[in-house]
Amino acid sequence: MDNSFYQVESGDFYVEPGMLNHLKILHGGVLLKQCDSTVGLLANEYTHSRVLTVAIKQFNFTKPGHVGDHIWFRTTLLKTSRHTMTFFTEVLKRDIDNNAEKVGEGVLIFVAVDDKLRPIEVACQRRCENVVFCRLKNAVFYR
Repeated sequence: MDNSFYQVESGDFYVEPGMLNHLKILHGGVLLKQCDSTVGLLANEYTHSRVLTVAIKQFNFTKPGHVGDHIWFRTTLLKTSRHTMTFFTEVLKRDIDNNAEKVGEGVLIFVAVDDKLRPIEVACQRRCENVVFCRLKNAVFYR
């Protein structure tokens, strides 16, 4: 089986006081919203069309975020189907002492749609010579 895939790091932001919950840590809903928006932009760039979130199949919060933490996402396109794209994303943070660690991860599914929100076809990932060719700009390729 060919395990080629690509990863993109994107969607960074800094945790601000208004993003905290009552425990004074980054609110999970805020983090999930940022994740959904970031991955949605990547799905949009891949399809060159509108996209909608179909499902958040799984999302695990592994560490808290605090004011001043720099949050970013490392996202991998796992597979495409006729109308959908499935992404795995890792949520990473760097604190004010420059220590980096994972704060969460999830699997999100998006559907490509036309201007009337009807599903449209998604281009498949093509594999050739141990590399995945895709439409996404600035992708980092791995084997």
